[in-house]
Amino acid sequence: PGYHGEGFGAILLFAACHLPDNSIPQYGYVMENLLRYIVGTLERMVADRYVLVCLTGAAARGQIPSFGWMKRCYQAMDRRLRKNLQAVIIVHPTWYIKVLVTLSRPFLSPTFSGKVRFAASLRELSQLIPLEPTHVPEPV
Repeated sequence: PGYHGEGFGAILLFAACHLPDNSIPQYGYVMENLLRYIVGTLERMVADRYVLVCLTGAAARGQIPSFGWMKRCYQAMDRRLRKNLQAVIIVHPTWYIKVLVTLSRPFLSPTFSGKVRFAASLRELSQLIPLEPTHVPEPV
């Protein structure tokens, strides 16, 4: 949704409530193309440091991508994008997401694990980065 001049650079917002439910036909095909779209968009948009904000509020459990899909997203990014990623902030994390992230930490690089942060509310997020309320989808 914008840029943050105090160390983060670009701020990219990802709202899980807009993802397809995993029960739709050809879910794997849709998510594979979404992965390509996300990585392609990052490659075009990100020239320097950036932060990724994942809004999980208002998303059904079937809309939350699997750990394997998220891992493929990270692996599909080239070294420049992985290096320039300053933080991944997960807003409104459910216990399922917290457990998933906690259990996956031993399998992730310590550098990436240190970039993952949780924000329990939009107010807490606003203390971490400047965020206009108009950038947050209505369901969240």
